[in-house]
Amino acid sequence: MKKFRFSLTFAILASLSCLLVFTWLLFSLLSFKTSEKDLLVQKSEEARLLLAAFLHLLPENFDVTSDPASAARFADRLAAEKNFRGLLVVDRNGRELFRMADPKGVDARLRGVLSSGLESASLTGNGKTLSRYAPLRAGEGMLGAARLTLSLAPEYERLSRTRSLFLAYFLLDFLLLLGFGSYLLSRWIVLPIRRLLAATGKIADGDLGYRVPVPGGREIADLAEAFNTMLDALCHKRDEVNDHIRSLERINKELQAARQETVRSEKMASVGLLAAGTAHELGTPLAAIIGYAGILRDELRDDPEKSDFLFRIEQEAGRIDRIIRGLLDYAKPSCKDWEAVDMVDVLQSTIDMLDGQGAFRNIAVSLSDVEPVPLLHADRQELQQVFTNLFINARDAMADSGTLSIRVSVDGDSKPDSVSRSGKAVRGRRKDDFRGVFSEPLHPGTAAYYVRVDVSDSGVGIAPENLERIFDPFFTMKEPGKGTGLGLAVTARIVDSLGGRITVESLPGKGTTFTVWLPIPESA
Repeated sequence: MKKFRFSLTFAILASLSCLLVFTWLLFSLLSFKTSEKDLLVQKSEEARLLLAAFLHLLPENFDVTSDPASAARFADRLAAEKNFRGLLVVDRNGRELFRMADPKGVDARLRGVLSSGLESASLTGNGKTLSRYAPLRAGEGMLGAARLTLSLAPEYERLSRTRSLFLAYFLLDFLLLLGFGSYLLSRWIVLPIRRLLAATGKIADGDLGYRVPVPGGREIADLAEAFNTMLDALCHKRDEVNDHIRSLERINKELQAARQETVRSEKMASVGLLAAGTAHELGTPLAAIIGYAGILRDELRDDPEKSDFLFRIEQEAGRIDRIIRGLLDYAKPSCKDWEAVDMVDVLQSTIDMLDGQGAFRNIAVSLSDVEPVPLLHADRQELQQVFTNLFINARDAMADSGTLSIRVSVDGDSKPDSVSRSGKAVRGRRKDDFRGVFSEPLHPGTAAYYVRVDVSDSGVGIAPENLERIFDPFFTMKEPGKGTGLGLAVTARIVDSLGGRITVESLPGKGTTFTVWLPIPESA
């Protein structure tokens, strides 16, 4: 899978955006902190002036209510302000003389003013209010102290409006810079690089005559010129390489065909030599064993136990004989009696033969041909052997009962996939494709290529891991003594020799379908 990468434009604009955002954050932090500090200093000075004016208007006895025209009126005006939060006046002993909307009472900073005689200010309420402290003096004597508390909400609202306006201006500048930067990048960098990329695509398709006219900066123009020079050199080398490739391909095909034929011939010769020697050396002793066991069983017919032992000897000796004959069938050279064969007739006669032997007891067999089927050029006996093996395997897979369906058709453009739509795994076997799924038509270029025979059963199916080995010699899923593992191997060899293919499609628990594909002669 191709690794995901960001485009050059996105990378540059993203880097520029990060720098702009970082600059704005740094600048706004400094700017707003400075503005906040200035507002706090201004508010503190305002509170100092208001508190000083109030203390100046206090009467000598500190009784505000006795002089309503001065300090009391001023206090009322302060209370009417929306940022006013409280006013407190105490004597030098900390006793309360005057309070207006002040919930805190005497605090440590107010006592500090009484002891030091110095003005001070503090932020309270998590920075939401400002308290200003001032002493009351008569000459050099300390008469008391006062505290004025004001809200900072209006100042923070002003800061918030300023921040929003600043953010709006920043976003506008940010979008303008990104748009203008994107245009410049596209014109001077991205567009020339895309033209170079399009040129590489044409070259990859084999168009070495294409040349790259790329505008842009000096570096990109130099790159385009070097690219065109490289194309000229490639055109010259391509002609030389093509000549060598054609000769190598011809030689390689010849070597590959010779190697495959040699390997196949050596394997078949080895198996044939082994089978022939085995049959020659073991055939006579096996025949004697089977004959003597039969004679003894007839003589010991009254002894059921010994008669059963002799019967088992005959069975196992017969199994050895079947294995040897299977090896001979698998490895012997093909001596075919070619003739025009009707596939439907071969299938029907095979069904009748097996049904007469009781092979299809409790099994429903159906044969359908949906259209006229051309005659094939093949060995009738070998075709009967192919479908006898397939029908017997289908019967064994269905245990006590089931359905065996055989369908004959003429197939052309369609071909099996590695996984069918039903989810069943498909595997094939032919001369050049022993364990893979074939992917090319048998005879491309004609309207109808081959006769297709589907043999489907409703049995237990085949596990996916066994499909890879289903056509290998001596591989069987039957119980010991019930199969040699040579039936499908012989079937595949016969189909291979006829120039066809055999595939198997199976789903555990849902049944199995073997499909035989045999080429139709051009004359048909």
